[in-house]
Amino acid sequence: MQASQIDRAVLAFSLLASAYVAFLILNAYVFELDWIVLGVLLELLTIPALLAVVVVSVFVVVYLLANRKRVNVCNTSAALILFALNCFIWGSFVF
Repeated sequence: MQASQIDRAVLAFSLLASAYVAFLILNAYVFELDWIVLGVLLELLTIPALLAVVVVSVFVVVYLLANRKRVNVCNTSAALILFALNCFIWGSFVF
């Protein structure tokens, strides 16, 4: 089945959010960049990005349950990426 525009957008968002979280972790432990502009951008984008991951995850689950006959690779991979990202983000707050 062909992936729709929404499927591709959700997959792109999940990959972009994963890259952002990976950059946050790499910057904290490996790069240790101390640029003022980068720090301001990271502070401004972190909380909205984390909230967007939760909202898009709920959207993907509802979309998958509503359209069980239209499940494709984009939907499934976006759901798995967002699930793993949610587990990592909220698990890091607990542990």
